[in-house]
Amino acid sequence: MRIACIGRNGQTAQALAAVAARDASITLIQASGAEADLRDAASLARFVDAARPDVVVNTGAYNFVDRAETETELAFAINAEGPRVLARHCRTSGLPFIHMSTDCVFSGDKAGLYSEDDAPDPASAYGRSKLAGEQAVADEYPEAMTARVAWVFSEYAENFVTKMISFARTQPVLRVVNDQVGPPTYAPDIAAALIRIAREKVAGAPQFSGLMHIVSADAVVRSDMAVAIMDESRRQGGPFAPVEPLTTASFSAPAKRPLNARLSNAKAVARLGLAFTPFTEALKRTVAGVLARG
Repeated sequence: MRIACIGRNGQTAQALAAVAARDASITLIQASGAEADLRDAASLARFVDAARPDVVVNTGAYNFVDRAETETELAFAINAEGPRVLARHCRTSGLPFIHMSTDCVFSGDKAGLYSEDDAPDPASAYGRSKLAGEQAVADEYPEAMTARVAWVFSEYAENFVTKMISFARTQPVLRVVNDQVGPPTYAPDIAAALIRIAREKVAGAPQFSGLMHIVSADAVVRSDMAVAIMDESRRQGGPFAPVEPLTTASFSAPAKRPLNARLSNAKAVARLGLAFTPFTEALKRTVAGVLARG
């Protein structure tokens, strides 16, 4: 199976490369933003056509949540118009397409788990741009699959774990919100799920389109996750700092974050038979990888 992946440097893209490297049946062709720019339709078409893939996966995105409040036009160009163009090209080329989205399409006001059937209501410009991308893909290519993820972490690229360890090197106390809860999801698990979806799509599986939540069933408060990161870092000889829990409101960030980022993974587990790495084991691997690369 030949997979063309838009994105090379993000953590899901890097995890996809690591998982694919262990499977001789997969040929993964990845493009950086310079090679396949989501703002440039011609570059997307050139990359996809040259890759001669069986399936296309888009992991590329504008992920600067706070900056999107002022760089809204750029966020929509990359997160909405780019996926629209890519979906259209895949449809006209007869290629299965998998797009990636986020929990930020929801407001976070719901008490329980969000399912794929819940109506989105983004509270930030970033969330609105990602929702626009979901809708654009669905409009252009109804047979495409959009995988929503949340609170992704791993030893690859930058994420909440890398930030906490970096901050602990220079800050005496880590101030972390204690009123945001979500499912910390290990990037290699997402990569494995994307490959399973790709195999289903290439095999022509019927009614395998629309939305799917690829997230862990774990639910963790941000400040508790930070404590776990610091404890694991200290166990492995890395930097440590105590965590001071604070409310989201006390930070006055430009963009509003969902206080509840919990998504139901029931559909994905039932259809794909997914098994997610336990949080403690995934965190151990992540911290080891982050410390190893300094």
